Order: sequence, then structure tokens, then C-alpha cells
Amino acid sequence: MNRSLALRPMASATQLVEVIAAALVLAAPLARADEPSAGTGASAPDTLQSTSQVEGRAGGESRGSRDSGLIPGMLIGPRLSVAVPTPTIGAEAKVLRYFGASFDYGYFPKINISGVDVSYSMWNVAARVYPWGDTFFFGVVYGHYGVEATATVAQGSGFVRASSNFVGPQFGARWVQPSGFFIGVDLAWAFPIGYSSEASPDPSGTTASVKETADRYLKNGIPIVGLVSVGWMF
Repeated sequence: MNRSLALRPMASATQLVEVIAAALVLAAPLARADEPSAGTGASAPDTLQSTSQVEGRAGGESRGSRDSGLIPGMLIGPRLSVAVPTPTIGAEAKVLRYFGASFDYGYFPKINISGVDVSYSMWNVAARVYPWGDTFFFGVVYGHYGVEATATVAQGSGFVRASSNFVGPQFGARWVQPSGFFIGVDLAWAFPIGYSSEASPDPSGTTASVKETADRYLKNGIPIVGLVSVGWMF
């Protein structure tokens, strides 16, 4: 009787082992079905991540920046620049990562300096090359500027006008975010082409002095400095 009771736990243990083994045999095919196939070598999340990366590169958002917009291989949009000698508004484009172009217009309304009203206007176009296809560029700028000064004194009034086309080198940087927003800086030197000036002397000789000063500095060229440029390229 005691021997029979001793054999019962052993039989129960044997049955339990058999049940566990059967469960493992049945579960093996299910486990293999959940594993990635040998042909793909990637799980479903990995596949989704790879697809997302490919779509990001196709949308021009590789390397943490943006290279393409509404027009494939091209970005273009408006820009505002806090610049010297005058703030400008304009447009900017970047093509195939390595090439760029821009247009700027600046106008400074009349301000009074030592009794002389001075106004300034300027426009320019620029062509650029991004040698590394990323942030930094160099190029050439071409444009036109005009300066007008009017002096009014007790004895009468007179004016001074000076203008010139210009051309010069330019270099700078643009940081374009994946959203298309960008910020940049640039520096150019405008060498005059066909500089001209005229003056209508006032009795005090103020305009003659202004013309002499303008000729002395403007004939050597002027800096065009984009201290901070912000914009959005689509």
C-alpha cells in the first residue's frame, strides 16, 4: 500500500513533464512565425524605421537640414536681412545643394545728419556656390546703389547725388532647418563700376563738402554686410 502511494507522485511528475514538452513542441512553430524571415533580416519596427528614413531623404531632410522643397531639388523663399548700410528684403534660392542665388532691395528713407537730409537705395543680385553642399558659400554680387543728400540753410539749399553700379565677392553661411526656416550671415565688398556724382552748391558750401566726402569714400567701394538674415524656403 505504501509502495503504491509512493509511485503516484512519480507518475504525476512524469505526466507533467510530458505536458510541458508537448506545449513546447506546439509553441515552436508559432515562435518561428513571429521571427523575421531570413530574406529580410529585419523586424517590423526596423522595416518601418528604414522606410521612414528613406522617405525623409526623399523629402530632402537628410543630414538635419532641408535640400528640396515644392520644386524637386530646389528651395526658394523670401528673406529679411538686418544689413549695413541698409536693411533689405528679398528672395533666396538653393539648387541641388551646391548652387544658390538671391535678390535684395534696400531703401533708407531720409534722415537728418548734421543738418543734411540723406537717403539711400540699393538693389543687388548674387550667385553662390556651396562647395560642401551644406552651410558655407562664396560667390559674386552685382547691383546698383544711389545716395542723395539735401542741405537747407538760411542762405538757401542745395543737393548732392551719387550713384554707381557695383560688383564684388561675397561669402557667408546659411543654416537651413528641416522645416525650411533659415538664418544666415554674409559679407560682400561692392567695387564701383561707372561711379558718378553731381552737386548743386548751397551758399554755405555744405553740399560741396558732402560731395567731396562721398567721392573720397564711395569711389573705393562699400561693404555690404548681412548681420542677420532670416527667411523661409519652400
